Amino acid sequence: MFPFGSRPSLPPRLPRAVPPFPGETTASYVYRLAVANELHPADLRAHLAGRREHGPVALDSLVAATGRPRHALAWALPELRPGSGPALPGYVRRTVCWRCAARRDSYPYAAVWQPAETCLCLSHRIWLGSAAHPRLRRQYDVAALPEIIQAQGRHSRLARRRGRQAAITAIAEASRITALWARHGFYRDRRVPLIRELRGDVPITGKLPSFDNVTAVVTYPETVDLARILATPRWRIPPAATAGDLQQFEREVRSRTGIEYAGADSRYDPLFRWFQKHREASHPAGHGE
Repeated sequence: MFPFGSRPSLPPRLPRAVPPFPGETTASYVYRLAVANELHPADLRAHLAGRREHGPVALDSLVAATGRPRHALAWALPELRPGSGPALPGYVRRTVCWRCAARRDSYPYAAVWQPAETCLCLSHRIWLGSAAHPRLRRQYDVAALPEIIQAQGRHSRLARRRGRQAAITAIAEASRITALWARHGFYRDRRVPLIRELRGDVPITGKLPSFDNVTAVVTYPETVDLARILATPRWRIPPAATAGDLQQFEREVRSRTGIEYAGADSRYDPLFRWFQKHREASHPAGHGE
């Protein structure tokens, strides 16, 4: 349909131009354009790039091919904004909410860049996924789970208060800890109602394998609450060690997370190891209770 090779002019208009989602990745938008126009995505990309081999898609080519205003495309496709790279700091790629896609009669797997702390589509109460669990991407309707929705609010406040990168680090650390707790069935009282709502039943042992898609969702509230503690300078970069530090840390974990934390002094408890690691990093000369 299109001549290949070097093309000095801009590409002609496509028969059907679909609107991009806000923050959509360029690859996702080109793919949806190809589907809408019954083209192979590689052929459309070559048409837009003006060469047979793989090449970058320029904003001017998309403007010409879709007829959409330049400023509208640059706003919606952040990778094509001047000075932007292929990845946005503090942002992650997620599949757009399936209900948002359905409202636009769109291909259901459009990918968008979103802040790392955005785990829900708040318009439709759909779980989109956690940046700390990139392989667990299944979407869930969590409208009946207010604890998940409230945790999203606390997560956003954490990013605003401590900074996005600090929140990303703390959430990643907390997610590893809560995933291990879930895998071994520890502190499960808070997770059980969420598991039952999403799966209809609860494993007899109360244990969730790390590859189970519900793990990221049902551990999310405790992950966010724990991350708020881990991001606190008092524990992250502790001052001079005192005799009551460990007990104070335990009390704060119990009061902030609502779990009966009892893993202190256990070398096998991931949260205790986190506590020890940061204490030793701040006071390498030696310390003790």
